[in-house]
Amino acid sequence: MASLGIHNIRKTFGKNIEVLKGINLDIADGEFLILVGGSGCGKSTLLNMIAGLETVTEGDIVMDGKRVNDLPPKDRDIAMVFQSYALYPSMSVRDNIAFGLSLRKVPQVEQNATIARVAKLLQIEALLDRKPAQLSGGQRQRVAMGRALAREPKIFLFDEPLSNLDAKLRVEMRSEIKLLHKRLGITTVYVTHDQIEAMTLGDKIAVMKDGVVQQFGTPDEIYNRPVNTFVASFMGSPPMNLIPVTLAVNDGVLCAELSVGRAVDESTTQVARLPLLGFNLSDLATIPEAGTSVLLGLRPEHMTDAGRMQGRGSRLTVPVDLAESTGADTLLFTTLGGARCVCRLHPGAALGGEDVELAVDVAAAVLFDPESQQAIAFAR
Repeated sequence: MASLGIHNIRKTFGKNIEVLKGINLDIADGEFLILVGGSGCGKSTLLNMIAGLETVTEGDIVMDGKRVNDLPPKDRDIAMVFQSYALYPSMSVRDNIAFGLSLRKVPQVEQNATIARVAKLLQIEALLDRKPAQLSGGQRQRVAMGRALAREPKIFLFDEPLSNLDAKLRVEMRSEIKLLHKRLGITTVYVTHDQIEAMTLGDKIAVMKDGVVQQFGTPDEIYNRPVNTFVASFMGSPPMNLIPVTLAVNDGVLCAELSVGRAVDESTTQVARLPLLGFNLSDLATIPEAGTSVLLGLRPEHMTDAGRMQGRGSRLTVPVDLAESTGADTLLFTTLGGARCVCRLHPGAALGGEDVELAVDVAAAVLFDPESQQAIAFAR
């Protein structure tokens, strides 16, 4: 295992196409880091630079305290699992797993022992004599992981390894990767565009956009305390609601004033006042003044049935624009502050065209500046 430091990393193609703009990340020995973001954010480029497949324009990549910028991939003691699996079609599963061992001239007895150990770990003992064309997508992914495991690397690198799998298999393989990391404790860097994978797999998450790390922290920090509206809306399914409100003070309590109405009929719009009990008025360094327009960030699960909150939270009556049942939940779509919002209600909730009273957990709210898009206050 190894620690990994990414210090002021920049990557430029040509004269002025900068795809990474000063990335700084420190990953402890044995941690599982997720690089997540949309297409073109630079996450795969950064992974390739860690692997040595891309040169570094500026900055340092440090493994166990040693700068490795100039080391070729074979000398970095890393193993990479690709989205395309990258298996040799003419070789058996056994030979694919042993390929790296053969290149390093590992004795055959040791190769056989390693293949047996890896195959048992990944439950592919019965597949060792098959060719890749005779395997399912999930089995091919296991073989690709087995080839990486056979090297016993200090660092694992995964480049969107589950993108080619169907939804059910992705969930299964995600669990297997997490269990594998828990068992082996090898430092891992995992690239994905899927925020569910990021939240469930990572010890730490780096959310990227346009070559910049927007936020780096634990899944709980990323989800509950997003530093800007991009992180708030990118992480979470459905994403965080961002509601335009105006701050007011009523009887010494900070409140959010917002319009409530149906998306199809603006004439029904009314102004509601939502007490923000989770915020401290005396915290003048972060709480904006009354009369300020801000974005109120609330996760769908923090806007739910009044009965589910058991007396907690502020009450808000909203119209139903649309309702969708997911089986586990009912999603209610409404319009607040002129913005479409999603609320997560109990499964089987019967929603017609009537208004619904919600309990809003303002103790989980975040206030954002509508101009800078940065978080300016957290309720907790």
